[in-house]
Amino acid sequence: MKRTSCFKIVIVLIALPLLSGCWDIKEIDKRDIPLIIGIRRENDNQYKVTLYIPETEKGSKLSRTVTQKGTNVSSALEQLKTNTKDALYYKQVRLILIQSNLANDNEDISEVIQFLMKSKELPSIALLAITDENIEKMFSSINDKLDSHATSVIDYFYKGVDWAPEISTTRIWEVYRSLFSYTNDIAVPVVNSGKDTLFSFEGSAVLKNGKMMERISPSENQFIHLFQNHQTKGKIESLGYASIMVKNSSLQIKPSMKTDELMVSSDLSIKIEILEKKEGVSHAQIQSDLEKLIEKRFYSLFEQAQINKADIFGFGQHFRNQIPYSELKNWRDEYYPHLKVNFQAQVKIE
Repeated sequence: MKRTSCFKIVIVLIALPLLSGCWDIKEIDKRDIPLIIGIRRENDNQYKVTLYIPETEKGSKLSRTVTQKGTNVSSALEQLKTNTKDALYYKQVRLILIQSNLANDNEDISEVIQFLMKSKELPSIALLAITDENIEKMFSSINDKLDSHATSVIDYFYKGVDWAPEISTTRIWEVYRSLFSYTNDIAVPVVNSGKDTLFSFEGSAVLKNGKMMERISPSENQFIHLFQNHQTKGKIESLGYASIMVKNSSLQIKPSMKTDELMVSSDLSIKIEILEKKEGVSHAQIQSDLEKLIEKRFYSLFEQAQINKADIFGFGQHFRNQIPYSELKNWRDEYYPHLKVNFQAQVKIE
C-alpha cells in the first residue's frame, strides 16, 4: 500500500512541470507588432532603425513610431526589443523602407539585405522599397493622411494590376537572390510621400548585385512588369490627340544562339480601348503611333541597361541552358553587351 502511494506521488511530481502552461508566452495585447521598418545610415556611419507600429487600443491614435540607433541593423533591432515596454514581434512586418543614402552604398545595402533574409525574426516575404525622404518625417506624413486603419498603408502596394499597373512589388528574398545571380538583376520600387496621398510612386531603382545602377520612370517600369510575365492592363496612355486604355497584353520571347551570336525576339501584343480622340484621327494612326512609342521606349531603356551591364529584363535566364554553366558568370561582361533584341509591338483596338 505504501509502495503504491509513493508511486503515485512520484508520478504527480513528474507531471508538475507539464502543468505550468506556456509561462513565457505574451498575450497579443501585450505585444507591439510593427508593420513597417525604416532603415537609414547616419553621418556617424551608425544605422537608425524606425518602427511604424499600429495601435490597437480604442480611442488611441492610429500608430506610433519608435527609433533606435546601432552599429548595425541587428543591434538596433535588439536594443528596441530590450527598451520597449511591450514585447516586439517582427514576424508581421510587411514593408522594409530603406533610405536612399544607404541604398547607394553597394557594400552596406548588400549586408543589410543578407541580414534581412537570414534573420529568423523577419519574414523574407516582406516587401522592400527605397525612399529619398527622411524616414521619420515620412512616417509622420503617413499618419497625417490616414483616416481609418494604419494597415491601409500596405494596401498601396496591392491595388492590383487593373488599378495601378505602374507600381511594382519586390520582396526581400527576390533582392537577396539577385545578389548572387549571374543572369538577372532586379528593380526595387522607389516611393516618397505624396502631396495629398500616402505615397508617390517615383519609379524603380535598378540593382545589379546590390549596386544601384540607375533609376527608371514609372512608364519604363511597366516593361519590367511585362518581362516578368505580368500584364499591364488598366494603363491609360495619352498620345496628345487621343487617350487610350490598355485592356490586355501578352509577350512572347524567343531566344536563339548561333555561332556565339545571341538574339532575342520579343513580340508584344496589346489590346486597347480608345477613350477619346480628336476629330479626324483614324484608328490606323493611333495603332501606328502607339506601336512606335512603345518600341522607342523599350529600346531606350534596353540601350541604357546594356551600357550599365544590368540585365533588368532577365534575358540571361533564357540562355542558361545554352551557355556552359562555367561561363554564366561572364554573362554581364561578355555576352549581354553584344545581345541583340528584336522587339516589336502589335496594337489591336477593341
